Amino acid sequence: MLAFLIIIPLVAFSFYIREISKTLAAIDPSCRTQKPAMAWLLLIPIFNVIWFFFLLKNIQAGFQKMFDQQLIEKPIDTGYNYGIAMGCCWVASFIPSLFFIALIPMFVFSILHWNKLSLARRSLKRQSS
Repeated sequence: MLAFLIIIPLVAFSFYIREISKTLAAIDPSCRTQKPAMAWLLLIPIFNVIWFFFLLKNIQAGFQKMFDQQLIEKPIDTGYNYGIAMGCCWVASFIPSLFFIALIPMFVFSILHWNKLSLARRSLKRQSS
């Protein structure tokens, strides 16, 4: 039971953080507003909820900056809206009466955001080539 409640979500969250870090690393260094290693600050409890919103904004800003500097030919969707929805559910999960209501949408939005980050990196790789 302990594995189901703590270990499995922590491992999944670590892979999600890794995806965020890889996405930050894919942004051209001249356009990057956040170092990729800073994504691992999401492992700090409570602070991580706030930090997540900063990471979302920095990923979006980095991709937009690349487009503005014409390093890529068209804007790339980084899943910002899915990330915001996931973050809002995450915040709502701290309210005891909303915990179980927010948990399922948070899980769904995190998967959607994870997928968008992966697609954004692939699209960036294609446009850069």
